[in-house]
This record gives sequence, structure tokens and C-alpha cells, in this order.
Amino acid sequence: MTISYTRDGSSEFNRWLDRILRGFSEEVAQVLGDNLVALILGGGYGRGEGGLVIVGGRERPYNDLDFTLIVKNKSSLPMQQLDAIRHRHAKELGIHVDFSRPLTLRDVERWPPWLVWYDLVNGHVVLKGPQGILKRHAPSVLQNPLPLIEATHLLLNRGTGTLWAMAVVRGIRVTSEEDFVRRNFYKCALALGDALLIAYGRFQTAYFGRDRVLSQIAGEHPDVAAFGLQGLYEKALHFKFRPDAFVSENPAEKDLEELAHHWGTVFLHVEKRRTGRSWKGMDDYVCWKGLREPEEHSLKGIFRNILRNRQIGIWAWRYPRESLYRRLPVLLGLTHESAADWPGETVRFLQVWDRFN
Repeated sequence: MTISYTRDGSSEFNRWLDRILRGFSEEVAQVLGDNLVALILGGGYGRGEGGLVIVGGRERPYNDLDFTLIVKNKSSLPMQQLDAIRHRHAKELGIHVDFSRPLTLRDVERWPPWLVWYDLVNGHVVLKGPQGILKRHAPSVLQNPLPLIEATHLLLNRGTGTLWAMAVVRGIRVTSEEDFVRRNFYKCALALGDALLIAYGRFQTAYFGRDRVLSQIAGEHPDVAAFGLQGLYEKALHFKFRPDAFVSENPAEKDLEELAHHWGTVFLHVEKRRTGRSWKGMDDYVCWKGLREPEEHSLKGIFRNILRNRQIGIWAWRYPRESLYRRLPVLLGLTHESAADWPGETVRFLQVWDRFN
């Protein structure tokens, strides 16, 4: 039976994509030989919910293909050969094809309760290797509700994507992706609802049905209902499945600014719920000198933090992500303080985020 990789794709499309993926996995297996333990497809297509667009009258994939590579020995992998396979299939499919950092089963057994591993364990296709390998080896904690810090991390990442989109719209950064601004707009919109699902212990890996769960939370919590996110979230889900059903124009600067306002209200709500603190507003939050992630500041961690900060040319003992929490609301225009050099600081912020997040 052919696996369904999308919700809206025809059986012909799913068979076509399945043939490509099976060919891809055979090539990877030939290169790695006995060193290969498993090749796993994650992301939207691994969950059976990958995006679909019509190009020239043909169904085509839209999202990236995300592969997790599990091997016996991570040293001396033939990455040049694997990259050649990856690039060839990316050209054929017209989308990015990505490998994760190679892992061993020992790595899988030590996975922390992060959103990326939670989603992979609960939604994937094993293309090569024993079926059920992740369920057998991943920690049982990944079957529990996600810790609230994962909602904070998700919002930091998608808020940064919105900042990046602003930089593109304002001519500060350039990108070769025609759909960059629109894609990041809807990724952030989706993250607003997903972060609330995590914060209230109701997150699920499958996208289908998340909007109903968010509606239930809003019905139970008037402060969540007051955010007025339901319509935006449903639209973001629709874009996730069928981006070609939307008007092709990228969001304007005012749309990104309005989205940033939504991001700020949800971010502050999640942080209050996570930490038990009660900031008066975003200005109060960014001025707070406490640690957002105290677990990153053990004695051993402080020495690591100093080294990482030296890599970006500063002396500091806090984990580099701490400064991102305080500066992102400022750069998104959510505080009374404004950045004196918005273009320069935005570029530096994106560089630090890309390196240490």
C-alpha cells in the first residue's frame, strides 16, 4: 500500500513521491552500506500532511524534505556523496532536501524533551531500517506533554523569522526565495496557536485538528479568547496544506507589524504562565534582569557560555540566547524603546540567533 504523504494529494502524486523517496533511500543505503541503521522521513511529509501546490497543471511538493540519518559510526561519513544525492533530488523535486546531523541509536536514547524530537517520534516514515525503531529507542518522556520552555523556544524562532521578513521587506536583507516573506508570516501565525497548545498541555503532532483544540482552549480561558487568533490560525493551517490556494502577493510591512503585535501578546502570556511571574507589559519584560533559562547556567554551563560569547566578541556569562529574548521585542517594535540602529542591530541579532539558537 502506498503511503500518503499529503492530505490533499492524489493517489498518483503519492505514488510518484513514494517512488522518488524509495529511490533516494536506496542510493543512501548503497553509499553507507552496513553503517546505515535507519533513514527516516520527518516533517510534514513524514506526518502525511506535507504541503502541495499545482505547478503547470501538475501536483508538486512545497515543503522541505527532512531526513534523519541514524548510523552505527558517525566518523568519516561520505558526506560529499550524500550531498550529491541530496542536491540531485532537490533539483528534481524543486524543494530543499535536508539531512539532520547524523545520529546513533545512543543519541536517540538520550534525546531531551524538545519539540523537534517529539514531532519526529510521533510522526515519521521509516524508509530504511526497522519499523518502530524510534518508538523502541526514544526516551519515554517524549510521550508526555512538552515542557513549557518549548513554547518559548518556538516563539523565539518564529518571531525571529518575522524579524527576518521585516528586514527583507525593508531592504536590509536579501533572499533568493520568492516566497520567503509569506512563508515566514504564516509560520509565525501557526506558532502563535501552537505555543498556546504547548502552554496548556494540549499540543499534538498532527496538524489536522489543532484548530479545534485551540478553539476549546479559548472557550475555557477568556484571556486566550481575547487574543482573537482563531481566524489567523486557521488561515495558517490552510496555508500549511495548500499554499497555492492563497493570493500570491507577499504580506506588506503593516501586515508584519500587526503579526508582531500578536506575537508579543502571546509571547508575554506564555512567559507569564511558564515562569509564574507577572510583568506589566513588554517593556517590563525586556528590562527584567533575571534568567529566562536558568538551566543553561550551571557552573559547567557558565564556562561554556563565556566561551560562546567570546566567539561573538563579547565578555558575558549568560547563555547567548538570553540577550535574544530581551532584544527581539525591541526590534519588532513592541516596546517604548527603539533600536538606534535598527538595520545594523537586526543583522547582528540574526547572526547570533543563527549561530547559537
